[in-house]
Amino acid sequence: MGLKVAIIGAGLSGLASLKACLEDGITDVTVFEGRDVIGGQWNYQEPDPESGATASSIYDNVILNSCRDTSSFSDFPIDPARYPDFFGHRQFLQYIHEYVDHFRLAPYIKLQTTVISCRFQQTKAGADGVIGKWAVVYQNQNSEPVEEVFDAVLACTGTLSKPLIPDFDGRDKFQGELFHSHTYRKPAKFEGKRVAIIGFGNSAADLSSEISTVAKEVHLITRRGGWVIPRYVLGKPAEAYDSRVFETILPKGLSEWCQMKLCDAVMGAPPDEIKPLHRLSQANLTVRSDLLENIRTGRITPHRAGVDRITESSIVLTNGTALEVDVIICCTGYDIELPYLLDEYYRMEEKDSVLPSRNSLNLYRLVAAPRFQNLYCIGYIHLEGPLVPVAEAQARWAVGAITGQVTLPSVEEMERSIRTYQEDLASQIFTSHPVRAYRVLLAVYFGLNSPAQYRLFGKAGNPKLAAETLLRLSRGDNKMTDEEKKCILDYKDTHKPLE
Repeated sequence: MGLKVAIIGAGLSGLASLKACLEDGITDVTVFEGRDVIGGQWNYQEPDPESGATASSIYDNVILNSCRDTSSFSDFPIDPARYPDFFGHRQFLQYIHEYVDHFRLAPYIKLQTTVISCRFQQTKAGADGVIGKWAVVYQNQNSEPVEEVFDAVLACTGTLSKPLIPDFDGRDKFQGELFHSHTYRKPAKFEGKRVAIIGFGNSAADLSSEISTVAKEVHLITRRGGWVIPRYVLGKPAEAYDSRVFETILPKGLSEWCQMKLCDAVMGAPPDEIKPLHRLSQANLTVRSDLLENIRTGRITPHRAGVDRITESSIVLTNGTALEVDVIICCTGYDIELPYLLDEYYRMEEKDSVLPSRNSLNLYRLVAAPRFQNLYCIGYIHLEGPLVPVAEAQARWAVGAITGQVTLPSVEEMERSIRTYQEDLASQIFTSHPVRAYRVLLAVYFGLNSPAQYRLFGKAGNPKLAAETLLRLSRGDNKMTDEEKKCILDYKDTHKPLE
């Protein structure tokens, strides 16, 4: 095909993008990874002892919030015989390495190679905007920077690289320890201390529960509260109750009502201090089975308030409460930053943004840069569920656009769509067929939302493997079928490394 593609980042999004390129016949593709390892966030790294800098936000005891069977790549199921329903970062990184080995992706990855800049080089003006290529400047360790020209760039460095600590009044006066959850690793250092945790996402829930086992006091400060769900409901992963029927057939209001009632039945009504005022779909869910128990037993003290100011030894809340603390941990999210790209390539100007936010992205379908040909950002989306299926769908769609299989609208239409984005990303890459097999249809609509369903039909599909995986999951069987194993082994035997 003759196309030359640069992928920046060898995490989940970068690996999915590489696989999508190879599937579509793009073999002149390079993945640039600044670290000496693959896996992105899932490759655990201790912060630098002096600067505190770290590329990974993963803490030692982290457990996936999504279950095994919804967290896999669509054509590489996770073996239940070797992986539990939920597992930690070490096992997930092992799975990532197995994926890379299985599809022979390693030869295309340049480790310890940092991309310094990507600049669009206009070659001519077309009817639908400017046409050009991308000059990528990168540097390997102990070598001089190199410039290379590519037809397309896929940015895959993620949303968790620039921790956001709000500029609280008096923050610099605090005599204790104040830091972002990005650098948290283990609870032992907080033994006997008074700890305040700001925020109410999954990190805040995990850290407060972990630290409460050793700390003298743990205060959880939240303005909005949130919906808390356990990993298991009636012995099954909670996602088993969130089928396609709930998503597409039941009215949205009824679906949400059923899910909220299920949460209350399993967890009990949440304390007023964390009870959400928003609907289930209006913010990410917090997954932590023991959070409410820790609050009810007094190990964690919740506060429904914002931060008014910070003094030398305390944090003062907007409701007037003053908390004497030794440590303040900010679970306050991240700013999106792609330092190798100019802001004009992917950011929306504040005057054009419907929601005024420094993280508003000027990307068609949250992927394509309208005014700069063949720049795609993969994985820059906040999700309730696992990243892998979405990153994979985005990557396949983006590569389809690069190869011409997906036709992008005009620049004006794309920019209009950015403001009113409601459509389904997968609609242009996954075909829609009527009933092929009744049991498979039931598995798709009433079973677990497995990524395997996206390989049933369409380009680069693997219907045999997908059907076997879906039917096994619908039976609740944790043993891979002989046909599943055979499909994977057949792929290894018949697909040789691309030259």
